[in-house]
Amino acid sequence: MRLPISTLLAVVTLVVTATSQANAAFIPFIPPNDTVGSVFSTNSNDGYSNGRGIVFQMTANTVINSVGIFQDLTGITLNYKVAQITTVVGQVDVGETILQSGSGTFTTSGLQFIDFGFSNLLLQSGNAYQIQFSFNGSSNQNFFYNNGNVPWTQGAFTSLEGTQNGNTNNFVVPAIRVNTASAPANAVPAPQTIVLAMTALPLIGGFLRRQRMSKTVSA
Repeated sequence: MRLPISTLLAVVTLVVTATSQANAAFIPFIPPNDTVGSVFSTNSNDGYSNGRGIVFQMTANTVINSVGIFQDLTGITLNYKVAQITTVVGQVDVGETILQSGSGTFTTSGLQFIDFGFSNLLLQSGNAYQIQFSFNGSSNQNFFYNNGNVPWTQGAFTSLEGTQNGNTNNFVVPAIRVNTASAPANAVPAPQTIVLAMTALPLIGGFLRRQRMSKTVSA
């Protein structure tokens, strides 16, 4: 059976785009020993002037394109950074390499996630990272999980632990999330994608040649 050219083109398009549309999702970091969290303080900076965040080590290559924090702010300039670090215990920001950073002024409607987007960033397996947020002034509500200094694992993120002033000695962790990108930076189609596309393209070429020959004969 001969497939219409539009069908063959659609097959190639779906095969090539399917890889890039898979696995995009927000990942909120939630410790298993406190899955609910609570508001610890109101109308307070609660240590954010020196930065609060989360550290982790990667067990698989993962691409992210945003980081966010659950906060309640009114006209506050919020800063963020994503840094590669050399340790996930103690003063983790010594010798860090900042990979992404930025800021913005926000007014939320109560507690909401504030997300900062950026170009695809590859978090490499075996490397450790810190995501940190900071601001001056007071938050209307400061929400934390009380993980009691017990690190945890979520998917490819392990040794997850909260930080304050770049140190893991505090017992709480902010509600932080990342968005995993749809495909790795500079990604190429998976091998099976290439095979399917290469299989379909000769069919399209043959169909086009037959179409040209048919038109020549009928003329």
